[in-house]
Amino acid sequence: MTQRLYIEMINLARAEERRTRMRAELAKAGVDAQFFPAFDSASEDPAQMQRQCKAEGPWGPFHSTNMAITISHAQVWERFLKTDAEFCLVMEDDVFVSTDLGNWLEDLSWWPADADVVKLERWRARRLRVLLSSHQTHHRGRRIARLLSRHVGAAGYILTRSAAERFLAQRPFNLTIDNLLFNFNASPAARRMKMYQVEPALLEQGNEQQGAALQAAQRVRPTGLALLRQKLKRGYYEIAYPLPTLLRLLMGRASLHKITFMPDTAEEVDRL
Repeated sequence: MTQRLYIEMINLARAEERRTRMRAELAKAGVDAQFFPAFDSASEDPAQMQRQCKAEGPWGPFHSTNMAITISHAQVWERFLKTDAEFCLVMEDDVFVSTDLGNWLEDLSWWPADADVVKLERWRARRLRVLLSSHQTHHRGRRIARLLSRHVGAAGYILTRSAAERFLAQRPFNLTIDNLLFNFNASPAARRMKMYQVEPALLEQGNEQQGAALQAAQRVRPTGLALLRQKLKRGYYEIAYPLPTLLRLLMGRASLHKITFMPDTAEEVDRL
């Protein structure tokens, strides 16, 4: 694996079965990832979470489960910055992995010159569409395009040293990790970065046994005016895109896409 890239998979110390399964999946794809114990909401001192995260976020209470996941990603960024690597691939331990991933990581010639973050993941939602720039490059049967709208999921992405530093500067965090990374309207750090999407994706969440969620916490759903405020804010963040983004869509320089996942390098993508 090239020395330009630091690779880590987020995994709880007690999640031994996941760790074993994902080591085997990564080996098939020719990827060697670091594993460090993730921040565990079930055992860590709640005061430690409160020092790194705010109790309230744009949509109400910031639940301990989401705090722990966000902190786990931040810990990866900190370890990355202690290395001399230029880029960092962060993965969560419940992903399906394309057999082509190792080949992609060995050759980073495809990296867009102005990119801060490149998302490798597809989020499994039937109706989800994302806005991608019409200007695209291609590498090994996949396209790389500028991501212009909010995306969901943070199970597989590569970021630069500068991006890691800017996300860490947002502490104490008040957003779930996927919103911190990929919600341009809610995240001040993401708003100032250039994001790209690989399509078909190289990773997809869902590679876990049924009922195997390990970061569990009771959710407190707001009611009354608090619930109304939450819904209004979420609605605003969905539509409040800057004028240049909307003009790209209207002028045909960007279009909505449903991200797919291609797990096997033998598959052909005729539409590229």
